[in-house]
Amino acid sequence: MMTLLQQGDLSTKLEQIGESLTWLLPEVTLVITLILLICYDLIFKKNKSIGLATISFVGLGFSIFLSALQWNQESQLNLFDGLLHLDKLAIILKILFCTVLAGSLIIAVKANQDRDDFFESSELNTLLLGVLIGSSFMVMSTNLILIYLSIEVVSISSYALTAITRGKKKAEAGLKYLIFGAAASAIMLYGMSWLYGFTGSLDISSETFISGLQSIDIVPLSIAGLLTLAGILFKLGAFPMHIWSPDVYEAAPIPIVNTFSVIPKLAALGVLIRLSLGLNPSTIDWPLWISITAIASMTVGNFSALWQKDIKRMLAYSSIAQAGFLLVGIVANSEAGFESLLFYGMIYGLMNLGAFYLVQLLENKTGSTQFEAFKGKGSEIPYLGILTVIVMISLTGLPPTAGFNAKLFIFSAVYETYQISANPIYMLVLIIGLINTVIALFYYLKLPYFMFLKSNSSQVPLTKYRLSELILGTLLITPLLLLFFRSDWFVDLVNSINFGL
Repeated sequence: MMTLLQQGDLSTKLEQIGESLTWLLPEVTLVITLILLICYDLIFKKNKSIGLATISFVGLGFSIFLSALQWNQESQLNLFDGLLHLDKLAIILKILFCTVLAGSLIIAVKANQDRDDFFESSELNTLLLGVLIGSSFMVMSTNLILIYLSIEVVSISSYALTAITRGKKKAEAGLKYLIFGAAASAIMLYGMSWLYGFTGSLDISSETFISGLQSIDIVPLSIAGLLTLAGILFKLGAFPMHIWSPDVYEAAPIPIVNTFSVIPKLAALGVLIRLSLGLNPSTIDWPLWISITAIASMTVGNFSALWQKDIKRMLAYSSIAQAGFLLVGIVANSEAGFESLLFYGMIYGLMNLGAFYLVQLLENKTGSTQFEAFKGKGSEIPYLGILTVIVMISLTGLPPTAGFNAKLFIFSAVYETYQISANPIYMLVLIIGLINTVIALFYYLKLPYFMFLKSNSSQVPLTKYRLSELILGTLLITPLLLLFFRSDWFVDLVNSINFGL
């Protein structure tokens, strides 16, 4: 009888695993794509670029298609006995991740210097898929161990991506990234062990975990929460775990930097949303911690960006400041806050894709990302200069661009929370956020200033851009203007997500 029962339990388990796997077809597609890239690289010795590019783009496109098919599911799904949680929050982020990575590969196609690294061998593409797969599991995970493993997959792939390309500066940046990441990972794992010891559960969405936290004294619970937060802030690139960003952004090729600036950052925010849903503000002052982090990230990132002479380092510090603005949605700790965060995240992905594409084109022509190299170049490439002005205005958060809507929504959410709670920390976040938006204007417009208002000391004219490059640039920048007037296209998407508040 026991044998029959055990066999019945086993068959039930296998059936549940099979059902769960069907909902992971987008991730299975990415794994198959990764394997195909490696096999293609091993089989063919020459002229591999077209095949590798085709496999990469088809795999990403098919994964987006499969994720989109899951959008109309009626309920939230617990997969593998609650290890993974598939809902609209996870689906929309996974689609965004695949779109950003596809954009990064498009930038790689246009990269003169680094194109061979991406499409003459499979190493970089497979590592980029590793970042994507790890990030996809991050936003679905509700189990502390699986969250940690997903973050490690992203981290290890990122370390390799930084250091794998040739150059001493890249090796140094990769080593710094690895050392700092290992420390952050160890701290986070230690904090997670405390949380498990307090609650007896690894599932952050379970009643056992939530009720267990409510019975713990504030001091040990705060220590555990801060330790756990360290690893998440590392992937977010937010203060005080931001030290690695400038060197990595400067050393890595632009397509890789575009990936780093969006995918791990938004995946970390997905984890923070799930943690925020499980934490009771009356038990632990979660909004206060996030508020301090947001304020510090915005301020440190913006003031550091003011003094940069290299565009990539400027965008690195900009990403630290943008992490602070994104955290404002977590600070609000409301459905409106999470919705505005997701809207901001989608717009941020579009803005960064457009910005790094234009920087790649400029680097192709000048061979440099120093501001000095672009003096007076706006008169030689006026159309490209205009596109640059639009994307920089959007990153600042000014009309008539979608960046303005993103900042408006996220600041409105935190102000709404302030009106309900009357907690002065929310008003402080709002005021400092607005001040930092003004500060950001000075460095975001630095590139257009050099292009149009500085005289050109070089007598070597720039070569003309191909029509296809200008058309693609237009297609990437136009949504930033269009979504200013029709932001409801994205707003309706995020409004359909049930955050369970």
